[in-house]
Amino acid sequence: MTDRDIWDSIRHARDRAKQAEERELQRVQDAENDEQQRSAGVRVAARQAVREALDDILSDA
Repeated sequence: MTDRDIWDSIRHARDRAKQAEERELQRVQDAENDEQQRSAGVRVAARQAVREALDDILSDA
C-alpha cells in the first residue's frame, strides 16, 4: 500500500463518516419520541467526532 493509497483510504473513511453523520441527523429530526432523539443525538456526536478527527489528520498532511 502506497502513501497515496493510505491518504485516499482516510479520505474515503472521512466521507463515509460524514454520510453517516447526516443520516443520524435525519434520524434526530424524524424521531418519534425523546428517547429516539437522544439516542440518535449521541450517534451524531460520535460520528462527528470521528469525522473531525479524520479532518484533522487530513489537514496536517
